[in-house]
Amino acid sequence: MNSKKTIIPAVVLTLVLPGSLLAGERHARVDREPVLVRIEEEGQTRIILRGVIKKKRARRMERLARAVQRDISRRFLTDKDKSGLPPVDLCLFASTRSNRAFVVEVFGEDYDSSDWGFYVPRRRLVVANIGASRGNLRHELTHALLDDDFPDIPAWLNEGLGSLYGSAVRTKKGFKFLVNYRLRHLRQALKAGLLPDLDELANSTRRDVYGLNSLAYYALSRYLLLYLDRRGKLDEFMTKLRQGPLTPARQLKILKEYVDYDAFIDWTKKLRFPAV
Repeated sequence: MNSKKTIIPAVVLTLVLPGSLLAGERHARVDREPVLVRIEEEGQTRIILRGVIKKKRARRMERLARAVQRDISRRFLTDKDKSGLPPVDLCLFASTRSNRAFVVEVFGEDYDSSDWGFYVPRRRLVVANIGASRGNLRHELTHALLDDDFPDIPAWLNEGLGSLYGSAVRTKKGFKFLVNYRLRHLRQALKAGLLPDLDELANSTRRDVYGLNSLAYYALSRYLLLYLDRRGKLDEFMTKLRQGPLTPARQLKILKEYVDYDAFIDWTKKLRFPAV
């Protein structure tokens, strides 16, 4: 049992909201959101971009969504045909105010969600506040694409990958993942003795990842995956992880094969925040 103390998150997190919390039929408000474009790549998850944004910005968001889908499909998904599934509605908002108004109308006044974005699997609905950051589109779309191909993905891995795409730049070879603000959370948790180890990560549940120590779990997941990516091992790690049952014991075994925890921690201490 984890005897560490827990910490209360200091910022709102973007997340995957389990469908069981949001049971119900499709909301008419989603259908009233204007369709910007339909993305229908062969064999891939169909995506409907919706929102009230300028045409030039809409074209940029379409290119970005297509790029995210191509990159994730190439690196992390199987050949399973997802095109027969209902499309994912990707609702884009140019401001926090419009984002909040939509959420209140669809989910109610008392609904507690991130102002940055979230994904609701049961409703196949992505909400992304691109006014705050285009990274919110990349992060939340990652959840939707992974969910269709890898529905039993552990919460820590799901959020780690979403967070990688949340702070990334597009290159000719695909997305390059960057150092971002979660490094601060990792260092704070490490200093306070609150950073999970590999055993705790492998045994983590949704309650752990989205609970009181969520900032530490998000940060560890993201930077552990970045560590693997910088060493050219992330794709191989993901492939191996998916080749058998995702039991905590097997997750831990594979994590230990690819990650020397002490070396990883030393690596994080050498990282530098990007110039702003």
